[in-house]
Amino acid sequence: MIKYLGSKRRLVPVIDAMAGAIGARHALDLFTGTTRVAQQLKRGGVVVTAVDTARYSEVLGHCYVQTDARTVDRDELRGALRDLGSRPARPGYVTETFCRRARFFQPHNGARIDAVRDAIEREHAGTALYPLLLTSLLEAADRVDSTTGVQMAFVKEWASRSYNPLELREPELLDGPGHVHRGDACELAGVVGEFDFAYLDPPYNQHRYFTNYH
Repeated sequence: MIKYLGSKRRLVPVIDAMAGAIGARHALDLFTGTTRVAQQLKRGGVVVTAVDTARYSEVLGHCYVQTDARTVDRDELRGALRDLGSRPARPGYVTETFCRRARFFQPHNGARIDAVRDAIEREHAGTALYPLLLTSLLEAADRVDSTTGVQMAFVKEWASRSYNPLELREPELLDGPGHVHRGDACELAGVVGEFDFAYLDPPYNQHRYFTNYH
């Protein structure tokens, strides 16, 4: 999963156990981030509503929280991933911004990210596969980056993983319904519904993650 300062990987089992102990059926993850907690709650049969202000989080949420795996045509998804994975590299915004002006990705992967991203927007925007394909690309890019996540540390040498070729993988979708909202938590908390379990993990410092990349 995407490298993120403050990941709750180790806390997930504890949070999941707490929800199970009270028999939670509907849960709110108000600052969902990478959706790790929301995914685990959904995996346990809870209907989750995930909220965040970030666009990337909304994409992950639509893939892992809102999409019901039982409704997805797996052959169509796999075919789309194979097609996108075969696209020739085509330098664009990502290559210029994150490979030439900075060192987030090596240029050969940046050009492939550009080609795949453009194809997803051009050929799949508005479809059920759109957030699934974007998620596959986000996670593929994360596997070949040369950063330390969002800890504002400069990497002097290329990370060894950055030499690997970009590889699109099928997201591990979950059965069941869910809901996703992008917006201010303070504004949405009172209008997204009623819940018997809520997980709130608000920002804990003054740093805005987006400024590390743009």
